[in-house]
Amino acid sequence: MNKIWIIIQREYITRVKRPAFLLTTLLAPVGFLLLMVASVAISTLNTGNNNVAVIDDSGIFNAYFEDHNLADAEDGSVHFFVVRENFDSLAASLSAAKEDEARYSAVIHIPAAFQIESPQNPAMVYMHVERPGMARQQFVNARFTDVLNKIRMQQLNISDTLQAQMEQTVKLQYISLKNAEEKSGYGLAAGIAGLVMGFAIYMSLFFYGTMIMKGVQEEKTNRIVEVLTSSVKPFQLLMGKILGVGAVGLTQFVLWILLTFIVNIFVLPLLGITMGDSPSAAAMQSGGPEMDPESMQAMVYSLRELPFTQIILLFPLYFLGGFLLYGSLFAAVGAAMGEDSDQQSLMIPITLPIIISIFIAMNVVNNPDSSLGLWASLIPFSSPIVMSALLPFHQPVWKVALSLLLLVAGFVFTTFIAARIYRTGILMYGKKVKFSEILRWIFSKG
Repeated sequence: MNKIWIIIQREYITRVKRPAFLLTTLLAPVGFLLLMVASVAISTLNTGNNNVAVIDDSGIFNAYFEDHNLADAEDGSVHFFVVRENFDSLAASLSAAKEDEARYSAVIHIPAAFQIESPQNPAMVYMHVERPGMARQQFVNARFTDVLNKIRMQQLNISDTLQAQMEQTVKLQYISLKNAEEKSGYGLAAGIAGLVMGFAIYMSLFFYGTMIMKGVQEEKTNRIVEVLTSSVKPFQLLMGKILGVGAVGLTQFVLWILLTFIVNIFVLPLLGITMGDSPSAAAMQSGGPEMDPESMQAMVYSLRELPFTQIILLFPLYFLGGFLLYGSLFAAVGAAMGEDSDQQSLMIPITLPIIISIFIAMNVVNNPDSSLGLWASLIPFSSPIVMSALLPFHQPVWKVALSLLLLVAGFVFTTFIAARIYRTGILMYGKKVKFSEILRWIFSKG
């Protein structure tokens, strides 16, 4: 045990002292800060002179336009101008003009044969000089659909007051019968928090697992391992390396959380930026999916109701459990790797469960009580990611205890397998290893 502790100290101290560790640790909060600043800057950029002419040859819309303005985009990206011009002449002049000299970036033509009962036969036409993006297309379609519905209701002699009442949407309040703390907006808040934690473990398994594999491979290539194995057993070397890199990962994770918290609480307010400032606002105003302010406020308020005690206590355990389980396998791959060409084929059995787990996590945050979420949170190869995504949904004690127990059993199992591969593969050089040979190492006696 003393030798394992020495190896842990060596791995931890040497990696923490490296400039790369300090650089990557600082890059996360700096990257978060730059992302927020860039998002605000991009959202406030001028989107260009997107003036759109509207020509109604059907006469259906002109009466409405005389009494109502065709509302522009709230972010200023689209301005409508109802004009009384010949469509062919205007389209020809826009086509012949240079892009920076054209009066309009597009013209919408409502043909004379347009029928309100069959708006697609014939359809309106959007002739453009500057190509519209997806968000602008959605906005224009939504705006004219809204106008068409208002015209239909006018023809039915429905007053503006009644129209406003008919356009009101229904928003239910979702409250759990089993947990009074899960009020309206809680599901969205818990889902976002769960996805963040699931993706954090997903990325860390690849990042730190690859770090272990490269470290083992480097020591094997440099023949350093021959000196080390003369003093310690291969199993001690394996455990020391896994635990040492795991401690580095946990340290970096804690520092990332603290630094990101400091940036969010102290630095962003000094720059006049809040978490709500993002380029998605402009996209939503241009016809994309929208969350009303009440729902957003309910979601933000529900963040306070998350089970932070459970999350703070259990998330590091699942981080360490997942890292130890997969870290031993990554170390085994590094030991068995004879050539760089072996890496892809040997890593597939390890990376596939990790990738499947993140897809399951993305599904279960929308269905936290599903049977898929239950089984995936118990299976050791998927529980670190899936259970982390489910922690904000108030998991029962029996489920957490069983999940952790099976995760420990899975770690013991993978460590046993990895140790048998490691003790043989670490001293082999210049030979392409096959899966059949690795299986022989696992089941060999001694």
